[in-house]
Amino acid sequence: MNIFKYIFILFTIVFTSFSAAEERILYKEITDNIPSLNKETEVYLGDRMLVQRHGSWRECITPKESYTKKKMGGWIYQLKAGQPICKEEASAKDYKANYEDVLNGNGDYHPMKIRLSNDKNDLYKLCWRWGGMSGACIKKLSKEDLKVGETFLYTENSFQQTIEYSGKSGNILKFIYSEFQDGFSRQSFNREFQVDLTEGDIVAFKGALLKIHDATNVSIKYSVVRNFGKK
Repeated sequence: MNIFKYIFILFTIVFTSFSAAEERILYKEITDNIPSLNKETEVYLGDRMLVQRHGSWRECITPKESYTKKKMGGWIYQLKAGQPICKEEASAKDYKANYEDVLNGNGDYHPMKIRLSNDKNDLYKLCWRWGGMSGACIKKLSKEDLKVGETFLYTENSFQQTIEYSGKSGNILKFIYSEFQDGFSRQSFNREFQVDLTEGDIVAFKGALLKIHDATNVSIKYSVVRNFGKK
């Protein structure tokens, strides 16, 4: 076999395998670590350096602003800013909020299915659906009003961990470790810790190992050697 043809085939196999490994699998429960191992990364003061979270990637719509629609009979429909509305399975046509988004005439909140559509002017419309019929709609939404696409959704009651960069004083680097429930911080599980660069360039905490390449009081360059909980 021609050597150049052999090299091309080998490169194709390696590249295809790498691409498949990096591809997101929707609607599958995973433990997701950010950033990737052994990749030099730079973040700034107050940014998260390492995140471990549990959940799944889903097709979602996330409104950038909150919306409220009132209808006759005391019905109130609402969308919350920054809260994803997701398909429950890949084949679904409708989306559903992870909160109770409709207040009926009896004063009871409950979730309702929502369908996304767009017109010839590329404007979006979100309509609540009841028994196959459209109810209230939020109309004339632009691409700038919504984030539409794959979104990481936290598993209910799941446990997440992060390390945040908190600055530098002389040779001392400062960090904040946090534990989260459903993506929300629990104050009792936040802890500050420090690392002295004169004793080495490795940060070790809660099973995670970070190698520091450079640090100022504004930003830090590092790579993740090991994720949380790995022994």
